[in-house]
Amino acid sequence: MLDIAVESHPAETSTRPQPIAPVLHTVFLLVILVLWASYSAMRFSLSPSVMPHFVTYTSSIVVQCLLVGSTIAGLYHRRQFVDYVLGSFTQRALVGDIAIGIATFIGALTFVTVLSLALRLTSLHLTHRSSALQAMAPTSLGELALWVVVSIVAGTGEEFVFRGYLQQQLTRWFGAAPIAITVSSVLFGCLHFYQGTAGVLQTACLGAIYGIVAIRRGNLRSVMIAHFLEDVMAGSFMFIHHP
Repeated sequence: MLDIAVESHPAETSTRPQPIAPVLHTVFLLVILVLWASYSAMRFSLSPSVMPHFVTYTSSIVVQCLLVGSTIAGLYHRRQFVDYVLGSFTQRALVGDIAIGIATFIGALTFVTVLSLALRLTSLHLTHRSSALQAMAPTSLGELALWVVVSIVAGTGEEFVFRGYLQQQLTRWFGAAPIAITVSSVLFGCLHFYQGTAGVLQTACLGAIYGIVAIRRGNLRSVMIAHFLEDVMAGSFMFIHHP
């Protein structure tokens, strides 16, 4: 499990790992994410955006960078945290992370596909809005190239915030990784409300899978790779099938 040691005073007797950032900073970040999720829910009832894709993709990159920057700014031990999150850059470790990342991508995709098929057989009335995704689909090679950049930024940035910072901090607050994984994954899923409740559930499950893999691997490289591959595949699929 990702675990960062924080210096404690001799008088302290608690063995629970100390928070990685101030409470107010985490509350501030949670408020931002809840507002983002609320905006995503509002988008579900609105017509798909007609904004040029270049503007949409670029703004997404800027927002992701700002989110990561504000997250890093609140850390107690920034460099130490980043080093632990990214892990050691040995050839063997990198090859292993790439292999696990690809396996995680395939496994998560298979799970979500089976889940989607299973939901169709239940009485649950989950909504799904594919038009919101289609409106974001790249329609040219230039847009596809920019989509790849968006996927890199989203894959690294969102994993850093949710599986890195948030999952770490919540584990220290609650003293239990399963609670941290559940809360961070649900919030991660809610950011995709514009895809409908089915999209929220599927994305939350992806978040939970990424959270478990991150703990098992001890760094975020594998889940960053899996997240990147998932986003690139989605964009490429929409590009190929775009009318």
